Amino acid sequence: MRIGIDARLYGETGIGRYISNLIKELEMIDNENEYIIFVTSQGSKLYTPKNPRFKKWLLDIKWYSFDEQIMGLKEFWQAKLDLLHVPHLNVPVLYRRKFVVTIHDLTMNNNFGDNKKNSVPFDYKKMGYDLALKSALLNSQKVIVPSQSVGDEISYKYNIKPEKFVVTHESVDDNLLKNVPQDSGVLRTRLEEFRVNNNYFLYIGSAYEHKNLNLLIVAFNELLKNPQVSLQLVIAGGKSRFVERVAAFSHALNLDGKVLYPTKYVETQYMSDKDLAFLYKGAMAYVFPSLSEGFSITPLEAQAMGVPVVLSDIPVHREVFGDSVAYFNPKSNIDLTEKLLEIYKNKDFREVLISRGKQNVTKYSWRKMAEETLKIYKQYA
Repeated sequence: MRIGIDARLYGETGIGRYISNLIKELEMIDNENEYIIFVTSQGSKLYTPKNPRFKKWLLDIKWYSFDEQIMGLKEFWQAKLDLLHVPHLNVPVLYRRKFVVTIHDLTMNNNFGDNKKNSVPFDYKKMGYDLALKSALLNSQKVIVPSQSVGDEISYKYNIKPEKFVVTHESVDDNLLKNVPQDSGVLRTRLEEFRVNNNYFLYIGSAYEHKNLNLLIVAFNELLKNPQVSLQLVIAGGKSRFVERVAAFSHALNLDGKVLYPTKYVETQYMSDKDLAFLYKGAMAYVFPSLSEGFSITPLEAQAMGVPVVLSDIPVHREVFGDSVAYFNPKSNIDLTEKLLEIYKNKDFREVLISRGKQNVTKYSWRKMAEETLKIYKQYA
């Protein structure tokens, strides 16, 4: 069986982690099938097959572009695949051979709110997104989702039968865990380079509107009004205009030096795994206020690092994290402020969440995800 995986996002954050871990695990468990891994020039530098049945195929076409609908279609056809796996919704709409698709969430629907509406570019972008998503849902053999919540949401919104969805949970990247600092002095020195000089709460991720960071900053500002609280908030995301907006908001509240953006102090667009591991390790708690997610890997990473987690109370979080975290109403800064104060003051509560978090992490593994994905390949190729 000849299986293709569209890995053009290899090496990127988010979906890139899913792709790299899927391929890594498939290489270790499948010695029967032949794999064609479609990568960009940059991805090719990062990915070297370790299993002789895995071959790279250079596909230097930008994802979510018009070119992938034409040139990508041509390349996928030329590969003569028994099955193509596209790990996001951007399957060429005219591709009619067998394929499965992974849809991680519907938050791109929300991200359109970050663009200028009532404009021609916006209208075309939204039209292309809707067309690609509906085509992927209707023409795929199976739709892989990271949580039941995502499957239920897509099934309801697009009237797709529930049995078309298969849940394969995601997990924590081993590369991140390998970078956890063991020397407290080294940790403290690196944190000081990020201007961290106090206990701190941590958020890692993008700054799109649905991430709800303004509410987090407002709640944190209220928390600081308590004279017993001495604390910083670290927001670590890629360099973008969305982060700049959030930074301007915290600046307007006179929170300079209290709300920190460590990406300012690195040369790359994103924080390295090593720096992320340092930030996780030193945090008093991890806070994730998002209004919409597909799985939420970063809170799971925090739990793997032994950090207590405070999460927005949305269905996917209840599904993935159960009672291992402290929940708050993501539309109430008052509720979040109260939860943050409880976490800050109550060491015993933090220890309970740390213990529950470590147990929760054991439920998920990339190996199990790859095994379940391979079953899908074998069933539908």
